[in-house]
Amino acid sequence: GHKTPKLFLNKYKEVQLVSQLFNLNAFYDRLAPAYAAAMEVAPVWRRYTEAVLPHLPDSGAVLEVGPGPGLLLARLSARYPLAVGLDRSSGMLRQAGRRLIRSRLPVRLSRGDATILPIASGSFDAVAMTFALSAIPDGLAVVREIARVLRDPDPGRGRPGGVLVLVDAGYPGDGNLIGTCLARLWELFGDHMRDEAALMEEAGLEVITRREFGVGDSIRLVVGRKRRMTPEAHDAGASSARCGSRRETK
Repeated sequence: GHKTPKLFLNKYKEVQLVSQLFNLNAFYDRLAPAYAAAMEVAPVWRRYTEAVLPHLPDSGAVLEVGPGPGLLLARLSARYPLAVGLDRSSGMLRQAGRRLIRSRLPVRLSRGDATILPIASGSFDAVAMTFALSAIPDGLAVVREIARVLRDPDPGRGRPGGVLVLVDAGYPGDGNLIGTCLARLWELFGDHMRDEAALMEEAGLEVITRREFGVGDSIRLVVGRKRRMTPEAHDAGASSARCGSRRETK
């Protein structure tokens, strides 16, 4: 079986980072209880987030970046031998931890910065991210970090590279009025509409699936598979992970 990475504890405990977190932390902490309740009574939202499930591998280690109140993470924890959730909001992590405990599932949670993941390179077979990337200003830094922690392909064993499966809001490709208005509404709330497929390609992932769905095609599903990492990228990623680890132990 998979061993829990050193920084992720079986008992619910936040891993504090000295690195700068986002100004929206307090907002999400206050929002967490209401957001968790809303997710319970909004089946369409759950369908949106669960669109990632068919595109994840059948087994392995899975990381969810931005699990929020943990509805999807509970599904992942029941399905995989190792499922870890990393979020910037302690309030959201408390909600996720309670949900996992109630479901008698392993609780492996960390509070951290998605642009500086405190995780060794090549640790996960898959990363899921739903409606979280758009909330982070430096989207490319996040996708590069995710690419770093995904496992490299191993042609000798017939094992493909790890996958990032992402669901988020965006402008519809056909420019329809409803979808465009919804995307602009997301932006009014401070989110960043962007081309996730282009970010994946720039970060070293091969885009294997991209589709639009939801009201006005304003929701996107994008799947990227990791190509073999160059030695230069691997060295840079190892340096980033060491930096995050040093910050954590100070």
